[in-house]
Amino acid sequence: NWVYPPLSILQDISQREADRGDVKANAQTIEKTLESFGIRANVAEVNYGPTVTQYAIRITQGIKLSKITGLGNNLALSLAAPGGQVRIEAPIPGRSMVGIEIPNRQSAIVGLKGLLGDEEFQKSERPLVWPLGRDVTGRPVYADLAKMPHLLIAGSTGSGKSISIHTLILSLLYKNTPSKIKFIIIDPKR
Repeated sequence: NWVYPPLSILQDISQREADRGDVKANAQTIEKTLESFGIRANVAEVNYGPTVTQYAIRITQGIKLSKITGLGNNLALSLAAPGGQVRIEAPIPGRSMVGIEIPNRQSAIVGLKGLLGDEEFQKSERPLVWPLGRDVTGRPVYADLAKMPHLLIAGSTGSGKSISIHTLILSLLYKNTPSKIKFIIIDPKR
């Protein structure tokens, strides 16, 4: 009888909260900046993600979305956005709002223990489910390897490739018995 490893063997990390700056001031700055370009809008909600904060805005009817998407640099300047950029999601999928995503001044830490302990992962019947992180609203995001024809993990030095592979291996160990899954790891660089 196989006993799955308990989550208690994973290290608890001190959860560092994200530094989002002054959220209310940012919302007012977004509204004022858009108003200065003739776009009447109000911030309807704020979604707190680990690396970005999304301001969901409602705009008046008749405003072309291209007019808002063209204001990314102006918004970044007005907000003094870290990294000098904001991302505009026009529209937010499935909603009649535009999302303006501002990078947090300091990102929150997303721990593997919390993702593996989440109810969605625990109750999933998919044997090859793999936690990727958290989305802009802070909800866990999972991928299913069975639905991927291929997988390439790439990036610059220090971007998290090894962490991603370790996360994949651990998620397989927490979902499968040794009789169900076998894998070979080849490291050509050693």
